[in-house]
Amino acid sequence: MENNGVGWMNNVIQRQRGAAVLTAMLVVTLGTVIAVNMMWNASLDLRRTTASLAADQSLLFLQGAEAMAGDILRADLIASGDIDHLGEQWAAEIPPMPIDGGVISGHLEDLHGRFNLNSLVYGGVADEISQRQFERLLMLLGLDQRLAGVAVDWLDADVEIEFPNGGEDNIYTGRNPPYRTANTVITSPSELLAMSGLEQDAYLTLMPYVTAIPSGSSLNVNTASDIVMASLSDDIDIAYATQLVQERGMVGFTDINTRFQDLVEADVLTRISGISRYFLLTATVTLGTHQLTMYSLLERDSSGIVRSMFRSLGAQ
Repeated sequence: MENNGVGWMNNVIQRQRGAAVLTAMLVVTLGTVIAVNMMWNASLDLRRTTASLAADQSLLFLQGAEAMAGDILRADLIASGDIDHLGEQWAAEIPPMPIDGGVISGHLEDLHGRFNLNSLVYGGVADEISQRQFERLLMLLGLDQRLAGVAVDWLDADVEIEFPNGGEDNIYTGRNPPYRTANTVITSPSELLAMSGLEQDAYLTLMPYVTAIPSGSSLNVNTASDIVMASLSDDIDIAYATQLVQERGMVGFTDINTRFQDLVEADVLTRISGISRYFLLTATVTLGTHQLTMYSLLERDSSGIVRSMFRSLGAQ
């Protein structure tokens, strides 16, 4: 009986030891999991903090680039007065410059060298001269000219479909999700993507040649591309437009009215010039693995004051 009792007691002790060992292993495992989790969270927090600091630093550097661009535009107005061309300092590409922890680069573009989408409507109604120019631009790019009517319907003040393939609220509110037409000026060419019939490929083709600045802004023929130049008149084909671009060179036309009076209609002649007010700054900063691009629409008034009208980060 005593042996049986001792054996039973030994079994109990062994089971207790086994349970204690198992408990200790569970405690160690749990502690390890908690420690790893804490280290992982700490690592994530460090990464978030590092990314946040890089983002803040990037914004500061980009704001500095914007201020420098303003100084360049202001100095240009003082130096050259009422003319802007591609031989001026603002038009030069800024090479990557070293900064603390990375590099920054950027360039300015004269938006008056593009077709202004907001010119399609004046006073809330379609502007036929601008519409014809936009149709020519679309044709030159191999795109459907009916997109001009779609754009006019998007911009004009009424809710009536004025053009074949055009669209007003009755078209767009039937989409998923539903939305309405702007019925006013737009702030970005990207609104083209919301218009009926314009696909991504067509938008990417059109994007380098269009802008969205206040209506009434002139087209600067000193900075316009050959394609935009050819859109001014049926009498200017792409070959002649290329010749005009070569003729102006990097210093622009000497007398714009004299050079273009026989090439474009009188109403078009009043809409072209050699001076610009709105410029697009594209600046990119790289800090380690963090990269950020800023697009800033800059307005330079006649007194030389430069202000940012619109900014976007990452996408134009």
